[in-house]
Amino acid sequence: MEQNVFLYDGDCGFCSGLASKLSKLSLDKNIKFVSFRDLSSHDLKELHPGLEPKLVAGNVQLISGNMRYPGFFAVRKLSHSLKGWRWASPLLYLPLVPLLGMIFMSFLKSIRSKV
Repeated sequence: MEQNVFLYDGDCGFCSGLASKLSKLSLDKNIKFVSFRDLSSHDLKELHPGLEPKLVAGNVQLISGNMRYPGFFAVRKLSHSLKGWRWASPLLYLPLVPLLGMIFMSFLKSIRSKV
């Protein structure tokens, strides 16, 4: 399977919208955006040994080579190649920003059915 894959929950409107927006903005055409719902458990394990449906249902995941980036870190990794947003990418590496990003993503996850 592809080794540069952004996984999201295709049954979640917020997650699907986020993946669609990131896909349109991404200048890196080697990244494939896939709903984990379209993959079997075996396919997930082939992408990365630590992946399982319950884990992916809780957070978007970026698989790049043999590395797995969950939630905020997936978006941060993608930020380097987002049209119009690449200038902000270094800001995501400032102290405390990852903590704030994880809190924000957790908040979004808790209200995603309402968004």
